[in-house]
Amino acid sequence: MRSTQFAMLAIFAGVASCAQVQDDDDMADAAAAELNKLSLYQPAALPAPQTQGLPSEYLQVGENLLINGSFETPVLQTLWSDLANADVPGWHGSWVDETCTAAVRLELQSKDLYSLSPDLNQYAELDSENACTADARLKLTQTFYTQPNHIYRLSFWMRARDAEHAMGLKVTIGGAQTFDYVPTADTWQVVTINFEATASTTTLSFTDTGAGDTYGTLLDAVAVSEISVNTEAMPKPTGKKGKRGKRRHSFEGGRRHKDCRK
Repeated sequence: MRSTQFAMLAIFAGVASCAQVQDDDDMADAAAAELNKLSLYQPAALPAPQTQGLPSEYLQVGENLLINGSFETPVLQTLWSDLANADVPGWHGSWVDETCTAAVRLELQSKDLYSLSPDLNQYAELDSENACTADARLKLTQTFYTQPNHIYRLSFWMRARDAEHAMGLKVTIGGAQTFDYVPTADTWQVVTINFEATASTTTLSFTDTGAGDTYGTLLDAVAVSEISVNTEAMPKPTGKKGKRGKRRHSFEGGRRHKDCRK
């Protein structure tokens, strides 16, 4: 009799477990459907400080994963300064002219230099000083932790220093996705790109593609954040779902117990 009771309890526990797993699976599918509303690798540019909205009320943007994204460190004591790599936390600069062996100098500028109203108080220019030749264009990079198959949002401000010189900017995400821009001089633009991580770390780079005449693209307010689904706010799914597409859920979910598979 006791063994029969144990058997019945095990069956009921198994049914309850499968029901819970099915509920979790349905919620994972619903969350994936929300993430699938995002357009990946399709840049959107808006006048600052406007930002691209999210296509679902259940999607949320996490904290900024980058260090010193607005170039507020170090605090400048002058209107502008060219600094060593070690003096600008988070970022690593290199000359576009790879034959140059001079120490790289990262140029930061104060908002008061040209009265350009950046995000906060300082920003970077991607055509610096003290290179081996007149070509002092820079490539700025930063590497940050990511989770493969999770969705992230890159946003940054860009602007041309003036309208008289040739300006250009190349943005590379993870070494594979590349985007080219010609910034305008009349206003800051906010660029937003959603992307899917493919490794445990991702490297972001900004490369000046202008004329290399010390007049470069201005960069500010760089941020990378994970986009996730607020499943607590979502209504509970009811009924069976249709064919599952590619999942883009920024959380651990969708796993089913082997005994619950159909």
